[in-house]
Amino acid sequence: MVLRRSDGSVIFAACRCIFNCNDALEDELHARMQGMALAIEHGETDSSEAFMALRGDNLRYSAYGHLVAEIQRHMGVREFIPSKIKREQNRVADRLALYSRRESTTAVWLGRGPPCVEELLPLDCNLVILE
Repeated sequence: MVLRRSDGSVIFAACRCIFNCNDALEDELHARMQGMALAIEHGETDSSEAFMALRGDNLRYSAYGHLVAEIQRHMGVREFIPSKIKREQNRVADRLALYSRRESTTAVWLGRGPPCVEELLPLDCNLVILE
């Protein structure tokens, strides 16, 4: 995940290795929960399935129900506007996830991203419009 200032500059970039992850949906929900804990005001996902799960309760009784409930709890604390973005707009997060899986590591970079995403950082800066 990458947290940016309004001008697009990087506050921090982070990746977390999730052991025993069942599938991409669980991975996306974990990332969403961690990202929300760090930046509750606004969040994006490129997973339609995760987006729909957070808007309803269709995963309440699934293996991921606890993750969805925790995210929804975070959403209730402050105003949160989830949005669906295209996968092409989320290349930095995808590259960080690949790095974390490949290196089996959890890492945080303050004020910048790691070398593996440097060329993508300026291309992946999505405009945020707060209501």
